[in-house]
Amino acid sequence: MRLKTTLAGIGFALIALSAVHPASAQEKIKMTYTAVAGFTAGYVAEQQGFFQKRGVDLEFIQTAISGNIPGAIVSGSVDIGGPTMPSVLQANDAGLDLVVFSGGSVYPLPGDVLIARIGSGIEKTTDLKGKVVGVPGIGALLHIMLRRDLKANGVDPDSVKYVELGFPQAGDALKSGQIDAYPSQAPFTARILQSGAGKAVSNWLGSTPNGTPTVIFATTRKWATAHRPQIEAMREAMREAVEFMKTHPNEMNEAIGKYTGLPAAVVASLPAPVLNVDLAPAQIQFWIDIAKEQKLIKGNPDAKNIWFQ
Repeated sequence: MRLKTTLAGIGFALIALSAVHPASAQEKIKMTYTAVAGFTAGYVAEQQGFFQKRGVDLEFIQTAISGNIPGAIVSGSVDIGGPTMPSVLQANDAGLDLVVFSGGSVYPLPGDVLIARIGSGIEKTTDLKGKVVGVPGIGALLHIMLRRDLKANGVDPDSVKYVELGFPQAGDALKSGQIDAYPSQAPFTARILQSGAGKAVSNWLGSTPNGTPTVIFATTRKWATAHRPQIEAMREAMREAVEFMKTHPNEMNEAIGKYTGLPAAVVASLPAPVLNVDLAPAQIQFWIDIAKEQKLIKGNPDAKNIWFQ
């Protein structure tokens, strides 16, 4: 009788402890990202508890270069990440098996602006010939888009010297003359322009189809398959975040500021990002076509196979 009583007491104690600390049973999911507004659905979902109420314990880990994200995912140092589609395609072409399970920001992106150094003589994209241009990653999305635009305007993309430079360092590099131009992205565009480090060049991404994804949420196929409930929960949370943002701009700006580290005044000056959690294979195919055109990949990936369902 005493043994039964003791076991019963232990059982009640464990139940009580689990009620006090329900989060202890959750698996922490580590996500690496670059400090841009493209992940705002994730920022807001975390800040407002939309992840937590669905049992998702997500930790954001910032990195300066998006091209490093696929390697971090595959190495297991993080579980998921926010790379760009070109990074995912190149990683898979090298033999990895990454999948996309959610979209972030999509075009049109009013915060994506080509910024030229004051006194550089750059008034339009074609003036970049022979210039030094900083890019947030060699082979990354904005580098690829810049090369696409140069070619479309009759300029040899190889006539430009590209320097890999993170978003936070771009303003100082323009001021010092280290670079002549930089394809910036919100929320850093407003900060660079407000600092007087450069001036905006014409909207060089205007020809990009609306709905084209920029940053995305990705992981390995193995992890996604083993964590399908968490994937679905994250999607639901970010859908809720997108709806929440429509009527709560202050909370949205607060979340952007927290995860990008930018001052409130800069964040408040930004236009709200256009977000799309649920992508279609056609949106991924856009990047496959560009990657093949620029000879970034050798294979013929299937867009339907990359989008995790």
